[in-house]
Amino acid sequence: MKLDDLVVAWVTSLLKKERAQWPGILTRLEALLGESWSLRRLAQPNTYSLGARLRDGRELPLTDWLEGLGTQGPLEARALDLGTLAPEGLPDHIAAAFASTQALALVIRARGVPSVYLLQTVFSRRSLITPAQVVELALLQPNAERVLEAWARVITESNELNGRPAVEASQVGRYLCSREGAELLDFLGTDLMSALQSTVRREGGVENIPEAYRPFFHTSDPDDFDRQMLGPDRQHEFIPSEERLYLESEATAQDFVALVEAQPFALEIWERIARNLNQLLAEGEAPYTAESIAAKLRDGSPEAHRELPTGNLTSEWQGCCRGHGVEPIIPEALRGCVRHIGPSPEDRKQDKGLLLEREKLRLAPNTEGYQMYLFQELEDAPPLFDSPAPPAAEVREAFLGALGEAQSFAEQQDSPFFEAFKLARHVLESGGLRLTGDLSPEKVETLVEALKAAGFSERAGEVFGRKAGGVSDFEPFQPSEEKLRGLLACSVADVFGGMGSWNDQYFDTEEAQERYEQVSARLFSALRAFTVAMLNAE
Repeated sequence: MKLDDLVVAWVTSLLKKERAQWPGILTRLEALLGESWSLRRLAQPNTYSLGARLRDGRELPLTDWLEGLGTQGPLEARALDLGTLAPEGLPDHIAAAFASTQALALVIRARGVPSVYLLQTVFSRRSLITPAQVVELALLQPNAERVLEAWARVITESNELNGRPAVEASQVGRYLCSREGAELLDFLGTDLMSALQSTVRREGGVENIPEAYRPFFHTSDPDDFDRQMLGPDRQHEFIPSEERLYLESEATAQDFVALVEAQPFALEIWERIARNLNQLLAEGEAPYTAESIAAKLRDGSPEAHRELPTGNLTSEWQGCCRGHGVEPIIPEALRGCVRHIGPSPEDRKQDKGLLLEREKLRLAPNTEGYQMYLFQELEDAPPLFDSPAPPAAEVREAFLGALGEAQSFAEQQDSPFFEAFKLARHVLESGGLRLTGDLSPEKVETLVEALKAAGFSERAGEVFGRKAGGVSDFEPFQPSEEKLRGLLACSVADVFGGMGSWNDQYFDTEEAQERYEQVSARLFSALRAFTVAMLNAE
């Protein structure tokens, strides 16, 4: 069960209890969740917090929201699956691998009036600087209007890729201070700062970073590790990454030989290359000499250098030149054989806005971030909220049938997932399995040993133990045995994810692949329906 589903389950279970029981349940839940969760305050550093966002925009922690609900007379609460939010044409069970593709809602009826809440995840800023401060910084720059134009282009390019509207330069400040813009700043902060620096420099200025703003930024030198690896006695040979030369893909082994031979100390370069490559030889291989490595490249095929780490070849060639205090001599005919990986000094002379990696201002991270789960009250309740729920027994039988079908298919195809489906069925049907009363680590270990005795693998025992630990979070609500078993079975059977999951299965024949799609669709639909039924069970 995903964390957002779990949050809906907690609140649904709480609201089904008598109002007088809420404080005691919350106290037990807080003790169980520990200091990493906050139910009484939102936006607490380094915590998850739980609450609601009302129609008037107010954001309340769970305890304050419940206090308001407590004055609204008798309450009815239930979970409701509003269906997929997946892109058109993408099967639901595939979409389940991605965030926010399922709309599990909470319906609360007070005084006969229903309210529908969707759970939203709200993250704190990733960086220390606020959107308002970012906008203020842009306005402090020389040619600020050009900076805002550059930012509008960066923002619009990103928005167009994500189905959002374009942003004009005059709208940038207001947009970045909106909720949507603040989220975008988390992802594009460094890009915006690079655009600011490049724009100011192209206009002939220098970026203005007031002293009060300096803690919000840092720079990163990509060469730190390489410089340290070279050692103190060879620092004079070090070549910054923006000055390193690499062979073009069309360059031949003979081109590289010509580049080496153009230097007045070619023999020394070949000796260095031989020493470098000898460190990489397997035991028993004959070592290179200056003469043998030069001959290998001179007399071999045009692709002979591809058999060797070409970066090592060029670094020794250029490093030796740097150690002699000179730049490599590159004959005119060979200038097309080498390139810079970043902007060359000549490029930077032509365009003052080209930035080196070590010059880029990066946003300092917010090390005291938080994550909020807020029940957002919808303006218009979907028509589904009042539809009657199917009988629980009917939903359970459909789920068991889908599990059996999936287990049979997986066994036929030698898929290891067959045991997950078998284990989910065992959880629902085993008469000897009891979860209520005590789900301590010792009790879970006893249950795991019983599973192994029943023929389940070590892996199945590990999965059961981990999933049972998650189900123990429901202890404060004193759920029934049926509900605990159902939630555990849902957790075990939820195999729909990304790489390495059931969604990542492929089969040899078209018939098997088609059958797999049918089985997956049925299982996912039955799993979602049974999950909702269990969330609404007592």
